[in-house]
Amino acid sequence: MEDIRSALTAYVTEDEPPIGLSGEAVLAAARSSRRRYLLTGAAALAVVVLALGLAVVVLPDRGDVASRPCPSASDTRSALVDRLSCVIGNAVRSFLAPDARISRLTIPGETPPADPFHLIADPADGDAPQDALFHMGVRVTDDRGTGSVSVLIVPSSNSGGPPCEEPEEILCRTEPTPQGLLWLSTLRSGDVMTHRVALAAPDAVVQFSSNNSGVPERAGARPPKQREEPVLTLAQVRQLALTPGLGF
Repeated sequence: MEDIRSALTAYVTEDEPPIGLSGEAVLAAARSSRRRYLLTGAAALAVVVLALGLAVVVLPDRGDVASRPCPSASDTRSALVDRLSCVIGNAVRSFLAPDARISRLTIPGETPPADPFHLIADPADGDAPQDALFHMGVRVTDDRGTGSVSVLIVPSSNSGGPPCEEPEEILCRTEPTPQGLLWLSTLRSGDVMTHRVALAAPDAVVQFSSNNSGVPERAGARPPKQREEPVLTLAQVRQLALTPGLGF
């Protein structure tokens, strides 16, 4: 506890008749040409502004996805799970392509929930809503292949991140933030690469990870690589760990 041409054309004329223009006529023509230039430029600018306006309307705003309203209650275990699941789902979806396919990573015997981002709270009982370890993982498939995104939230008053000592690490560093200390790491196991970021907040450790394999790890077996890079970049995983609203 990680890249105008300007093309110039020269015109050469021969044996042309005398130019019968007065100075006033030349100035008048220049003024007229300038007016046409300004009007043409204004029209072109209006077209550009209109196009940009249309782009703003048509293109999806990922910030809007991440700010969709979520429940606010946390007084019961069920209410807390619903709130955290909504916040996490919105945050992860804000980084994914609209046509990305999302499904739950499950363990044998587990029935996937209707919402793939619905957290599991282990153990299910406890004296307070936050007295549990919250976790979930989703498989994400887009035009680059399949990978996964997962989260682990551990309530703790003595928060600490994963140490920079794991043999599979190819990058590991810490970063102080107003929310707490961050651990940022990239790990490689065979062909599988994982970006992992953990936030040591005052009341919990919040850890997000993303890899390039959508197959759960199993004892004695390495999951296969299913895309060249993890679904999310290290910078995106960092943003997930700093998502507002993940506290208790």
